Amino acid sequence: MLGTIVAVAAGLSIFAPDTPWVDRFAPGVATDSFGILLTLMFVHRLLERQERSRRLRGSIGALRRGSRALHDMAEAWAQLIKGSLPRIPGDPVHSLIDLFVPHHVESITYADPQRMRLTQGADPEPWVHWLALRVEDARGVLNQTIEAYSASLDPAYVEAIDEVVDDGFLRQFASMAAGGSEVRDWRVRMNASRAARDSFFARLTAAIRLHNQLAKEASTVRSRRIAPRTGTVGMELPLDHDLRVELELPKRWWTTEPAVGGLRHDADRAAG
Repeated sequence: MLGTIVAVAAGLSIFAPDTPWVDRFAPGVATDSFGILLTLMFVHRLLERQERSRRLRGSIGALRRGSRALHDMAEAWAQLIKGSLPRIPGDPVHSLIDLFVPHHVESITYADPQRMRLTQGADPEPWVHWLALRVEDARGVLNQTIEAYSASLDPAYVEAIDEVVDDGFLRQFASMAAGGSEVRDWRVRMNASRAARDSFFARLTAAIRLHNQLAKEASTVRSRRIAPRTGTVGMELPLDHDLRVELELPKRWWTTEPAVGGLRHDADRAAG
């Protein structure tokens, strides 16, 4: 409304300056209205930034919890993908989400759901069952985070996390892992759910990227007195170190269990 008043008053002052009432009132109305408009815009922007800072401060705890849950979920899926690949990818793969592209994710279809995970001091269990439990734990943490911090979290972030938590492919995978699927049944169901599988990994990737973007933004409102530090000589880390999802894949990651190709069905391993 103020913008319209400014435009009308300025237009009358320019195009009808000889009209007595225009000459008397229009310039003053235009100037005063323009000043009020600038003041309101400045105040609105200031209040908006203050509200944004308040929300970011309130979301730091949620981002810290969410970072661990998203990393656990992403790393667990990356382990399954790595073990299902026929060989180490020739294209550069430097981060966890670099594995979440369709031509790498497709390798899950060739995994052996009966392949056992052997750990010292614990009973062996199928790798897919271990993955399903780890993903379920991460889903629970993310769901609790939404419930506890939804009032202070960015609505886009809440929506992105909720889509990951409530994804249908995760429920289907948990059912397959718990049911002790045979190789043939595993492949049939994985092929049938290709679109849902690719959609889930796209959602997970989008949620991680948005999380790290918000973590970087939230770090700007943190006090340096509570900045994360290393355990050696108290060296200060980046302010978002404990808030972001760590995605880097070190070279040694490719040599840890499961080995590349170690989770593929025997016939597929021989063919690879």
